[in-house]
Amino acid sequence: MEYVISTGLIAGVIHVVGGADHLIAMTPSSITSPKIALKNGISWGLGHSSGVILLSILAIFFKDLAHLNKFSYLAEFLVGISLLIIGVIAIKNSFKFNIHSHLHEHNNGISHKHFHYHKNIDKRHNKHSHALTGLGVLHGLAGGSHLLAVIPALALPYQEALSYLIAYLIGSSIIMILFTYLISLSTMKASQNFIKKLFAFAGGLSLAMGIFWVQKSTFLFIT
Repeated sequence: MEYVISTGLIAGVIHVVGGADHLIAMTPSSITSPKIALKNGISWGLGHSSGVILLSILAIFFKDLAHLNKFSYLAEFLVGISLLIIGVIAIKNSFKFNIHSHLHEHNNGISHKHFHYHKNIDKRHNKHSHALTGLGVLHGLAGGSHLLAVIPALALPYQEALSYLIAYLIGSSIIMILFTYLISLSTMKASQNFIKKLFAFAGGLSLAMGIFWVQKSTFLFIT
């Protein structure tokens, strides 16, 4: 059982790290306060897990994988569209992004600065979290990598198959949450000019990846 769980965890981590679209899509949402970055990572993880579970259920009931692949290609197309939207929003936000700080002094005389991101980007966080959950669902449904990782588990006994799937979902969620949190920490004290350039760069990567996914999924869907 330990081998099954560890294999599921590793497969989930590799899936996220090996999928550039996952990391690129979440980078703009990671450039915020660590608390919000954690929430964003959790939102994506919940959506991604839901998408993988749905795809696994469809894999059980679809006898013809060709139909399942068509469904997955449609999800890939929607991921491409979402990457295009994320790219445009990230580039737009790069022009509005602002950081301010204030000095905080303790009773022992030690002082340090607190850095804050401007609320123009964070004020619609609730809607943003729902959007990230939806993005996670699309990522969970898109691509054949999930099928390659999950379908072999269907040959296992019920308890082991369930343990593998849960471990896979936990591994993929934890690595994304860790990614968003580390990006947030690494940019908290960066200069405002650097953050703006990072936003624009992430937006450009998202646009490029979105164009690639739209073209790829469209070609695969019609062939």
